Amino acid sequence: MLVKIKDFIFRIIYILLIIYLLIFIPSLWGYKPLVVISGSMEPTLKVGGILYYEKIDIDEFNEGDILVYQTKDHIISHRIVDIIEDDFITKGDKNNSVDNNLVNINQILGKGTNWSIPLIGYYADYIYGHKYILYISLGIIIVDLCNDVYKEHKKKVGKKHEKE
Repeated sequence: MLVKIKDFIFRIIYILLIIYLLIFIPSLWGYKPLVVISGSMEPTLKVGGILYYEKIDIDEFNEGDILVYQTKDHIISHRIVDIIEDDFITKGDKNNSVDNNLVNINQILGKGTNWSIPLIGYYADYIYGHKYILYISLGIIIVDLCNDVYKEHKKKVGKKHEKE
């Protein structure tokens, strides 16, 4: 019974760790994950979802693109409604009016996707904020794998001794 409970817990740990790692796979192609914390872009980007954005040349931005930019306190993802020389006027899809401040080149982080992975951002944000859980999980998995290898080795050695 204890072995079944242990196996169940380890499966959960493996699944949660794999999900966390899968969130960051798009980073290999230059897409960075960002947790959506505001409803200003709903229904396109749901609160608690993961939005991916990529760094692109400033000349490649167009009206209608999702612009990810840094303010003093926050990272914001809003849609471009107008481009004035090197500045951008943005607006959240759900907002009634455009944003008060222009976005300049120095604030831009990249272009966001027009989709997000719903709800998974809550999980990613929690784990990112509590990295010790990730390290403990990795430690448990390494110990479990080493234990499995040891048991297999012990079985092989035992079978050799039985044949002799």
